[in-house]
Amino acid sequence: MGQVTDPETKEPVDGAVVVLDNAGIQKTVATNEHGFYYADNIPSGIYTVSVSYMSSTAKVVGVKLGNDDTKTVNLEFSKSVNPGTVFVTEYRTPLIDPIDVQNGTLERTVIEHMPMLKAADIGETQSGTVKGSNGEYYVRGARSGGLSYYIDGCRVMGSPDIPLCGLDTYRMYNGFIPPKYGDALGGVVVMETRNFFSEH
Repeated sequence: MGQVTDPETKEPVDGAVVVLDNAGIQKTVATNEHGFYYADNIPSGIYTVSVSYMSSTAKVVGVKLGNDDTKTVNLEFSKSVNPGTVFVTEYRTPLIDPIDVQNGTLERTVIEHMPMLKAADIGETQSGTVKGSNGEYYVRGARSGGLSYYIDGCRVMGSPDIPLCGLDTYRMYNGFIPPKYGDALGGVVVMETRNFFSEH
């Protein structure tokens, strides 16, 4: 989601066409009268977000979207440019994400420098998590087994033994848990492994 504005007048651009493109798979939405757009049910991958208006285009490339991600991509588009002009910028992950208030997502650039070998051991670095003498993790006082693991969207029983070199993203929910993980008692760990889209 995001807003399309004119950088010169700071006014919203309404009626612009926003296209989310991932290796040829596209989803198209339009901006409303306030310049806002919203798209849901987007498969994970690396996207190019482009806005078109009066034969001119502005693009943001390299928007990485995971299974549980909500990204805000604001685009600046000048209505006064000559038709046929294309502006391309690269997406930068914000330092503080206003949507992911827990900010518990670890990207591969951080994971590959962690001083551990298995993905299950990342739980020691997360707030509200304690490792017991039996090797299991206890989240916010929940009982043993209260931490659920999901790998690439599938629930895994027990502790996953994934090497860190095969992990792309790691996210732990130990406070607010999204409704789709309703059977979790203490917390949820959502992991995504490296794939074709994470390498390009």
